[in-house]
Amino acid sequence: MEPLLQEFMEWLKLQSYSDSSLKNHYDDTQQFLQWYAATTEAGDLGKVNRSLMEQYRDQLLDFMQPSSVCRHLSSLKLFLNCAEGKNWIRVNPLHLVKFPEIPPKPPELLSIQEVEDLLEAPSDDHYLGLRDRAMLELLYSSGLKVHELLNLDISDLFLDLDFLKVRGRRERMVPVTTMASEVLQKYLKEGRQDRLRYEADLCLFLNRDGERMTRIGFWFMIKKHAKRAGIQSRINARILRHSFASHLLENGLDLTDLAQLFGYVSLDATLQYAHINRPDYVEVYRRCHPGIVGVVNRDQNGS
Repeated sequence: MEPLLQEFMEWLKLQSYSDSSLKNHYDDTQQFLQWYAATTEAGDLGKVNRSLMEQYRDQLLDFMQPSSVCRHLSSLKLFLNCAEGKNWIRVNPLHLVKFPEIPPKPPELLSIQEVEDLLEAPSDDHYLGLRDRAMLELLYSSGLKVHELLNLDISDLFLDLDFLKVRGRRERMVPVTTMASEVLQKYLKEGRQDRLRYEADLCLFLNRDGERMTRIGFWFMIKKHAKRAGIQSRINARILRHSFASHLLENGLDLTDLAQLFGYVSLDATLQYAHINRPDYVEVYRRCHPGIVGVVNRDQNGS
């Protein structure tokens, strides 16, 4: 079996796999070939079939996590593809074998209090503070991805309707909270126009040079304000997006509506989040978003 393994390694090298990938594929394949030889007492791959590979998968699951088994089987799928191409076997049986399901990891989340502290961290006394507050409010208001946020132009805003347009492969209209809309209007009036490097530029969020803000610039910004807010948890735009989703679901939004908000094609992408039933999409958004609920409660309390 060793000559087959060595020939497989040469086949992988021709496809420019990294050294670490080559080592992983070597170890996984060697482990399988040793098991195969002991189980079948065969000197070639003639007894490799679907049933045998399912037996091997099930034995791996006895001592490995599903994610590790999937990685291991992926190595073997490459090996058996190679074997099929070199006519060592007639067909790769792993194409017919179901890989273990990997349960989604629960997303990291911020509490509502941590989000409120983060949103309050930027100072309105400086145009950068206005920009940062507008970006954070908009992220938590609408659950945007960071590239969607940074690609926004002023022509994408419909603040009189509390909506914005997200451009991309699946263009969509997304609601924003009244608070986010107010902060954006203040930023547009006091923090953006005089900072533009090119007057005709439509980009919404500017860096210090008056050009479109970058992902690295955003990363430094959110870390700075998280530290100022005293947030000990790990934080980035993705975690803020997950927190947005979780807080809405806890207050009654349905997974189908979350998928619409996020522009997902399939509900499978929302399975990392909780459950919870819903009424109507935009109505529930208005009623359930903590930012809106907090504003209403403050108004009712006269503060």
